[in-house]
Amino acid sequence: MKTNFESYLLGLYDNKSQAQSHPTEFSQICLLWEKIDDGYESKHYYRRKGPENPYRHRYHKLVEVSETEVIVENYSLDWTRQEGCDMIFTFKDNAWHGKLKNPGQCIVRENTTVISEIHLTRDGIDSRDQGYNTEGDKVFGGTLMYKFKRGRIAQR
Repeated sequence: MKTNFESYLLGLYDNKSQAQSHPTEFSQICLLWEKIDDGYESKHYYRRKGPENPYRHRYHKLVEVSETEVIVENYSLDWTRQEGCDMIFTFKDNAWHGKLKNPGQCIVRENTTVISEIHLTRDGIDSRDQGYNTEGDKVFGGTLMYKFKRGRIAQR
């Protein structure tokens, strides 16, 4: 079985247009997804700091469940599995729509629970991550989606 998920995912993305239009609401962020020997590598970084200083850097593996369903497994940089943060994507209306496979189990930064939503199209990625502390207070993330446009495929 072979899906088209990888062709939607790999590449370099930025939200420059969105950040310039709404500078008080959105930082300029880049997403870089590349294929590596053992799977995939993602870096999320502030444009001004560059890819060598990402605020999120992970490894991933893809599990194709069907032609319209893919699981993105999450790993730390030492390849330790972070199963609670795995995402499940479903293909519908010419886009891949993702959410956490196990809501409430993605824990980061000392007991911060993450909620994630992602939509992959041929032209870009729309995403929203929010983090909540143990008291239920939001500690990061906004209510609006970040809208990333696909750029060129990054070269190493």
